[in-house]
Amino acid sequence: MKQLRSIVWRTVGIAIFSCTPHNAYVFRTALLKLFGMRCGRRVRTRRSVRIDQPWNLSTGDLVIFGDSVVVHASETIRIGNRCVVSQYAMLTTVTGDCETAGRTKRRGGITIDDDCWVATDTVVMPGSHIESGVVVGARSLVDGHLPKWKICIGEPAIPRTERVLYGTN
Repeated sequence: MKQLRSIVWRTVGIAIFSCTPHNAYVFRTALLKLFGMRCGRRVRTRRSVRIDQPWNLSTGDLVIFGDSVVVHASETIRIGNRCVVSQYAMLTTVTGDCETAGRTKRRGGITIDDDCWVATDTVVMPGSHIESGVVVGARSLVDGHLPKWKICIGEPAIPRTERVLYGTN
């Protein structure tokens, strides 16, 4: 059954998804839900987003996926409320392990908690956990754990400063 769902998604689902009108967010969300994605209200997914296994992806409310985001969801990916994954970012749950011989794969789920922003062209590696309120700067590499309410940049991304929201108590 899993193989059939995967074949149907890759042949029919992706074709329909990528051919939808620019502002057809509700339709694209419904299509992703039809293929098993668990998502909250007002999820915005651009038509150029590539999700290989939507049944392994879950999001909260008010989540935005920008243009050309790539989501390799061989393992589970959980994204909290009020998050943005900006254009050209990549979330991957499987990658080759260059430190071992042979075809060893590094696997692990990804968790992005509430109120996070994964900026342009960022790569989030398997097993990463981005805690609440984190901003990951453009072209960073997330490989592991990032603590709450920090602005993190670099390869690998590390906390540089506190994230402060002005006008809130």
